Amino acid sequence: MENKSNIDKLIICREKDITCTGGVVFIGDGAVGKTHTAMNLASYKQGAFFNFDCSNISKSVNLEFDYFILYSNIEKYKVTISSQLFIMPGQKGRAEVGQGLAFEDAVDMYFNVRTINDVVILILTYSLSDLRTFQNLEYWLNKAIDHEIISDFTNIVLLGTHLDYAISTSVTDEMIESGQNFISQTIEDKLGFHFSPKKIQNIKISNLTKNGIDELQDAVSKAFFNAFQIEDIVYGQEKEIIVQEKEWEKGIFDSGVLKQKETWE
Repeated sequence: MENKSNIDKLIICREKDITCTGGVVFIGDGAVGKTHTAMNLASYKQGAFFNFDCSNISKSVNLEFDYFILYSNIEKYKVTISSQLFIMPGQKGRAEVGQGLAFEDAVDMYFNVRTINDVVILILTYSLSDLRTFQNLEYWLNKAIDHEIISDFTNIVLLGTHLDYAISTSVTDEMIESGQNFISQTIEDKLGFHFSPKKIQNIKISNLTKNGIDELQDAVSKAFFNAFQIEDIVYGQEKEIIVQEKEWEKGIFDSGVLKQKETWE
């Protein structure tokens, strides 16, 4: 499959190191916290955190991006995830001249300026305190499909922000579960390949209290592990090494037996 060959170019496996890269795209309505979340995710590796009021962050009217690096360990391997975060504007359609970029403008720019051509994670972002932003995810999902942002290796994070507004939360767990099933079925129907609900992670965060940011980081790591099948690589190599060692030991044993036999003769 062509998509698979593309992602194979984004991973390097050495003796004790695995490095992979890929794009992470935030998409959703305006003012749901896409930029604030991306800033926190990008800075989390340094132990920093943008702990200020969201009102200090202007609404995106451009194609914004940042970088992030995450490290994991599995068996004897150090896994490095290095990628770019892209934040799509939440304004639908195209913007008027002099009004920055709306979504369609940003998508055009994205395909021209991105250095990483494959989207490993699509983060569908909504506000837990605004049911309308959750319902609008159908629109953003269809846009991602129409613009070929989703591939067979893409994972999805269903991200609910404003968890600190717990009293006014209007999106229930039952709605989220239904949304996950809807996403899976829509991708299958429109793109023609099986998209397991296991590739859709549900995360809730507060960009003000830090609650859920570590879970989001774990979700990003898990998505990269899934996309690149890193566990299969690691344990496949471990199995191959064990087989090689057993064959080597068997060769030594057989050689020793052979020499003994020659001596006896």
